[in-house]
Amino acid sequence: MTWPFRRRLLVVIACIGVVLAAGLLLSSTIRHGEDTHHESNRVNKGPWLLGPADARWTIVEFADLECPYCKTYTPELKHWVIQQENMNLQWHHLPLPGHGPTAIEQARTVECAGVIGGGQAFWSAIDQAFQRTLSNGQGFTKSLRVEGVDGQALAHCVDANTVVKDHVLQQYREAQEQGVTATPTVLIRDNITGRSIKIEGPADGSTLLSAVDWLIQIANSKP
Repeated sequence: MTWPFRRRLLVVIACIGVVLAAGLLLSSTIRHGEDTHHESNRVNKGPWLLGPADARWTIVEFADLECPYCKTYTPELKHWVIQQENMNLQWHHLPLPGHGPTAIEQARTVECAGVIGGGQAFWSAIDQAFQRTLSNGQGFTKSLRVEGVDGQALAHCVDANTVVKDHVLQQYREAQEQGVTATPTVLIRDNITGRSIKIEGPADGSTLLSAVDWLIQIANSKP
């Protein structure tokens, strides 16, 4: 093999190496871009729990964001649940017909906050909703500003996300099927036995603990 031919061969091999390296780099960049895009479009799903997910006791609050009693009671209930051991709080949408389309839209708004930003965003939206609503179907004094949730994305979700719309409607129907027609109503559930007890109205801590004690007695009395 002559030297000129050997030199040309080395140049060709080097060029092939550069092309292969560029191809690998481009492929890696595309995959990374796809992964990033997928991450940015991740959808969170409920139920939105406040407290440990594996808690034995769940307090389900059937509530309406336009309900003036819920506006007072929900912050108190949240504070109480956080102080308990082995207990969490779960929200259940029940937009009352008397509060019109405003209550439904607000339910979709906080649900969309959760879908976009997760559980923390959902509960932050709940807090803001009660702080800003005039209650009884009069709506918010100003729009929600939830950290980590883009305002345009939130508005688009409220208007166009059919899954969220169906979810709010389904929760309303489930409440009706369980005989819940007023807000706030709470349901205390033993996640070990599956038994539960329903209490209408703003039940205080003593009442909730009495319900828990009753469910424990029922569980211990089983043969």
